Amino acid sequence: WIYMPPPGKTDYISRVEAGDRANVVRHYDATNAAKELRTEKGKGLFYDREWFTDKSYAVFDRPILWFPAKFQLGDSIQEERTYQKYEVDGKVNQGTFKIWQKIVAVETATLTSGATYPNCLRIESMTWWTFADGRKAQSINVYHYAPKIGPVKAAARFIISAPDGKELINRLVETELKKFEPVG
Repeated sequence: WIYMPPPGKTDYISRVEAGDRANVVRHYDATNAAKELRTEKGKGLFYDREWFTDKSYAVFDRPILWFPAKFQLGDSIQEERTYQKYEVDGKVNQGTFKIWQKIVAVETATLTSGATYPNCLRIESMTWWTFADGRKAQSINVYHYAPKIGPVKAAARFIISAPDGKELINRLVETELKKFEPVG
């Protein structure tokens, strides 16, 4: 997976890579953080942990069923989890995570290159992280998943707030599929 960065930006990457265990992949978003996703045959795709750019990671108290084995238009999830965050310096912190996600439409995704991908699932989602130091992070996302390919277009707004509520970061990132090479 190689995605086109926004104009004038070279630091954003979105990709899917094999994980360190069987049936596990890491789905890196536009901030280069990664959702660790695990498949269970007949059950679906589970979101087990999140890897951050500083190499720290958060493990949820129990997995989140991100997509069931069979899904359809209108399916949604709304989950809340506590997590343990394992810092690079060895410290372990606890926080809360919430996710809302819904398959809202089946539509054609048109990329800036002119390429079109019909029958994409349009998935809208929001996530909220509460960190031990009082900071909060929120993301508002729209993904287009093409059949037999995966995400071809994404838009995500990332907001990080200080404990007093003051916004520290508010960034919109839009990425598109540039090249797809099937594995195997």
